[in-house]
Amino acid sequence: MELQDLTSIWNMSDDSLSNNLKVNKDLFKEVSVSKIKSHLYEIKWSAIFEIVVNILFFNYLLGFIIKHYTDLNLLIPAVILQVIFILSIILKIYNLRLFYSINSQNSIVETQKSLARLKYLQLLDTKTLYFVIPVFSTAFLIVMTKAVLNLNLYFLDSWLIYNTIGSFFVGIVIVFLFKKYPSKNLQNAITFLDELKEIEKLN
Repeated sequence: MELQDLTSIWNMSDDSLSNNLKVNKDLFKEVSVSKIKSHLYEIKWSAIFEIVVNILFFNYLLGFIIKHYTDLNLLIPAVILQVIFILSIILKIYNLRLFYSINSQNSIVETQKSLARLKYLQLLDTKTLYFVIPVFSTAFLIVMTKAVLNLNLYFLDSWLIYNTIGSFFVGIVIVFLFKKYPSKNLQNAITFLDELKEIEKLN
C-alpha cells in the first residue's frame, strides 16, 4: 500500500473521529440545554398564565373605562390598573423571550446572560411588590366594588386609607417571604450552567 493511500486512510480516520466528537458535543449541548430549561418551566408557565389573566382583566377594564370615563374617581384607579397590567404583560413576555432564547446553538456565556436577566427580572418583580400591592389592592377594590356591586367605596375613605396602609405591610411580609424562600429552580439552572462551563474549560 502506497504512502498516499495510508495518508488518505489516516485522514479519513481523523475526519470520522472529528465527526463523532462533534456529534457527541452537539448531543451533550442538547441534553444540557434540556436540563437547564427543565428548571425554568415554572417561569415559563407562570408567565403564560399571568399574560392570559392580565389580558382578560385588561379587556374587562377597557369596558369599565369607557362606561365611567367621565368620573375621575373611577377613571383614575381603572387607568392605574391598566398600567399595571400592561407593564406586567410586557415583563412576562420578556421572560418568555428569554426562556425561548436559550438553545443549544448559543454559547454558555450567552445562556448565562439570559439566566442572569431572568434572575434580575425576578428580583425586580419582587421589589416592585412594595409599591404594587398597596396601589393595586386599593384601585382593584374601588373598581370591582363599583363594577360588581355598584357601590362607591369613596364613602368609606377612612377604610380605604387603612386598607392601603395595611396592604403596604402585607407587601413587606410577602417580599420578605419571597426573599427568604426564593424559587430554587432558576438558581439550580444557573448552578448547573456554571458546572458546564467548568467542564468546557477542562476540555
